[in-house]
Amino acid sequence: MIKNLTVEQKNILSSMKVGADFAADVAHACVTMYVWDDNPKFLYIYHQSLPRTQFLGALPDKTGRELRVSEEPLVQRSLQRGVPLAGKRELSLGIFVDLRVYPVHDSKGKCFAVVAFDTNEPEDIFIATALEFLKNTGRQILGSSYYGRLLPSDGLMIVDKDKVIVAVNRTARHIFKVQGLSNLVGRRTNSLQINWPLVGMVLQTGIAEGKELDMQGLLLSMRVIPVTNRPAAASAIVILQDITELKKKDTELLIKSVVIREIHHRVKNNLQTITSLLRLQARRAQSDETKLVLRDCINRVNSIAVVHEFLSQQDSGKIDVAVVAQGIYEAIITSMVDPNLKLQTSFRAANVLLPSDKATSIALVLNELLQNSLDHAFAGRSSGRIDVDFYAITGGYCLKICDDGQGLPQGFVLGEPTSLGLKIIKTMVEADLHGTFTMGSNGEGTCAMVTIPLEMEGL
Repeated sequence: MIKNLTVEQKNILSSMKVGADFAADVAHACVTMYVWDDNPKFLYIYHQSLPRTQFLGALPDKTGRELRVSEEPLVQRSLQRGVPLAGKRELSLGIFVDLRVYPVHDSKGKCFAVVAFDTNEPEDIFIATALEFLKNTGRQILGSSYYGRLLPSDGLMIVDKDKVIVAVNRTARHIFKVQGLSNLVGRRTNSLQINWPLVGMVLQTGIAEGKELDMQGLLLSMRVIPVTNRPAAASAIVILQDITELKKKDTELLIKSVVIREIHHRVKNNLQTITSLLRLQARRAQSDETKLVLRDCINRVNSIAVVHEFLSQQDSGKIDVAVVAQGIYEAIITSMVDPNLKLQTSFRAANVLLPSDKATSIALVLNELLQNSLDHAFAGRSSGRIDVDFYAITGGYCLKICDDGQGLPQGFVLGEPTSLGLKIIKTMVEADLHGTFTMGSNGEGTCAMVTIPLEMEGL
């Protein structure tokens, strides 16, 4: 549609397109870029940006459309003559807006495109500044957060090369009126009442900067944008955003985060106290059965304590399952392996972040499976092996624990668990993790497998 443009002209339009959204917000206007179509009876809309700072109705994006020249007489005349023009446009039935059309020239002085500004409330200085920004800024703004789009509630000011404020929108006037300062137009940003040295620095360097301001208890985020990305910029755009409530909420969230971490730390300490009491009781127990029951309880409580320990050290409510699983694995192997048993072990786990309640369930399942294997697999043996794996599979994750022990007893049916440990595993896997639990002999031992669907993550 625009084959008739030169490489230079295409580069100019491409560069202007990058800043069109920001320019539309500054101008409080819809910005549309027109060029001649290959068919001289038509115009081609190269790009269109709608403003966030003014409501112009539900306008469709016309980028890429062809229009008959008779539909845009002002645009046609501006393209033909290479001069700026002004008039009215009917956006929809009975709704008219002001229209400003400005020519775009290449290095040879040829007018090859125009930029049109449609707005309900034309502010000539804002429109002129937006036009200069479009023509002079270019792709340097890519990747810079300072050139982010404006909000309807943002204060907007234009400052000339002498640091004099030449235009102000309603929000900026209101911000300064609250501070007891009116009649902003004509004041200098380096005056005693304002004192913004950052504006002068941006005008001098031609590089956008930003900072936060505290104006008598009102917290503002200030962005200063040079109209040209060159030293000694002709003017600058100052954007003010009230972030007072946002900062209060950030502070509240920070306090809550600290409190929550402290709660997890105290829960972990309380759980460790419980395990200490259980250990004391286990030492006093007379029967081996009681000692085994208390030992299992200690390991279960410790598994939960490991989760709370990690939660007390981080801000996020999610936990790396690999880290928690390794902590439980090492604790169980250290505390339960018979000194006379030469046990070979391996542990492999993928780093997966899951919500704390799900991580707790996985921790308890791992604890029970390891205990079950160490209790039953190697009875009467002097050596053995246990492998623990947690890895990703299609549609979820898998926790697998295999040993080379004596296998499952004759007539074992997983669907009818008799031990408390297997009942805990089955409940955790099916009710909490919405997964499946299988267990079987592999010829010379036992393999237990827990599959966890991705939906469980709640992502």
